[in-house]
Amino acid sequence: MSRRLAASALLALVVAGCAPLEPPSCEEEGDTACFRGVFKTLVGRPIEGMEVCAPDQPTLECVESDEGGGWKLPGLPPDTNVVLTARHPDYARTAFPQRTDMSWYAWYKVGVPTDIADSNATRLDVEARADRGSILFLAWEGLNIDGEDTRNVADVTAELRDGGGRVFYANGLGLADADATATAGTGLGGVLNVPPGTVELRLRAPAGRCADEPMFHYPADPDGWIPVPILAGWTTAIDVICPVDR
Repeated sequence: MSRRLAASALLALVVAGCAPLEPPSCEEEGDTACFRGVFKTLVGRPIEGMEVCAPDQPTLECVESDEGGGWKLPGLPPDTNVVLTARHPDYARTAFPQRTDMSWYAWYKVGVPTDIADSNATRLDVEARADRGSILFLAWEGLNIDGEDTRNVADVTAELRDGGGRVFYANGLGLADADATATAGTGLGGVLNVPPGTVELRLRAPAGRCADEPMFHYPADPDGWIPVPILAGWTTAIDVICPVDR
C-alpha cells in the first residue's frame, strides 16, 4: 500500500506496498512450510541486508534480503504459530507473528527509519521503555494479494486484555494522535510499552468484530481476542481483517 505509506510513514511497517519487486520462489519440501517476501523503503526501493530470523525455531539459520529486497525462510514446521523478526541498522526492529499454514501468502513489507517509528512515543508524550515492546496494527478489508491495495477501515477501536500499555490511534496522515479515540481512514493504531510475553488484543469495527478471518496474526479465539507476542525492544506488527457495511 505504498501510496498510502508515503503519507503514513510513522506506522507504515505494518503493511505492504505496490511495486514490481517480486519475492523469490520457495519450494516446500516434505512436512515443512516456507515463508518468503520482499522488504522495501517508503519510496518503494528494495532493502538489502534485512536480517530475518525465526527465534523460536533454533535449528533454522537467519537469512538476509538480497539486492532486490527478496528473502525466503524454508524449513518451518507446518500448522504452527511462529514469530519472524526483521532487523536492519537503518530501520525499526519488527516482529511478525504468523501461522505457517499461511505460507502461500507472500510478505510485502516496508521498512521505516528508526527515528520515524520512535516518534510515536514523542507525539503521545510517553517515554518508551527499553524493557517493553509495542504493537502496531492495521485494520483493513482483506488480503493484498501480490501487494495490491485494499481499503483500510476507519472507526475501529482496540481493547487490550491483561497486558498493560498505552493504546493509541493514528490520524489521517498515519501519525500517532493523542486525542484520537478510533482509527482514521489509514486504519492504523497500536499499543506502547507492553510487557514482554503474550498479550491479547481485540479490534471492533462499526460493522462488527474484527479477526474472524485470520490474516497477518495468530488466529483469534471465539470472542475475537488475538494473541500477540511481545519482545522487549521490538515492535510487533499485525494486519487484521475487519468487516465493513456495504
